[in-house]
Amino acid sequence: MRPGRFLLTCAVLLCVAIAWNALVHLVVLQAANASVQHLRRADLADKAWLSLVLTAGIVVMFVGGYGRVARSGSVREGIGYGLFFAVLAGLLVDLNQYVLFPIPGAVAIQWFAGGVIEFSLYGAIASRLCPPNEDAGSTRGSRMSGTQGRWPVRAVRST
Repeated sequence: MRPGRFLLTCAVLLCVAIAWNALVHLVVLQAANASVQHLRRADLADKAWLSLVLTAGIVVMFVGGYGRVARSGSVREGIGYGLFFAVLAGLLVDLNQYVLFPIPGAVAIQWFAGGVIEFSLYGAIASRLCPPNEDAGSTRGSRMSGTQGRWPVRAVRST
C-alpha cells in the first residue's frame, strides 16, 4: 500500500470514527450510556485528548491490518475484515467491560452491535480508498516474487 493511500485512508477513517462515535454515544445510545454514567471518570473531559489518540491508534491498526490481508479489494472483503476486527475488539473491550464492571448486559450488547456496524463501515471505506492491487503485477515483497501473490512452496525430499 502506498504511503499516501495509507495516510488518506487513516485520515478519512479518523473523521468517520469521531463522527460515528459522537452519533452513537451522544444520540443513539444516550439512554443506555446514562445507565453507566456513575462509573465514568469525573475528569473525563480532561482525558478527551487521550480518547482521540486511542481512536487514531485503532484506525492506524485497522488500515495497516487491512493493507496486509486484503487480496481482491472488494467491498465484501472490506466488510468481512471489518466484521473480524469488530468481533476481536468486541471481545477485548465490550465483553471485558461487562465482566469487570457492573454494567447491564444490554449496554454491552448495544456497544458491540455499534462496533460491528462501525468496523464494517471502516472496511467498506478502506476497500475503496486503498485497493490492494493498485500496483499491477506487484507481489507484495521479495519473498513472494515470481509466485503471483502466493507463498512459495518448497519441495520436500523423501529419504
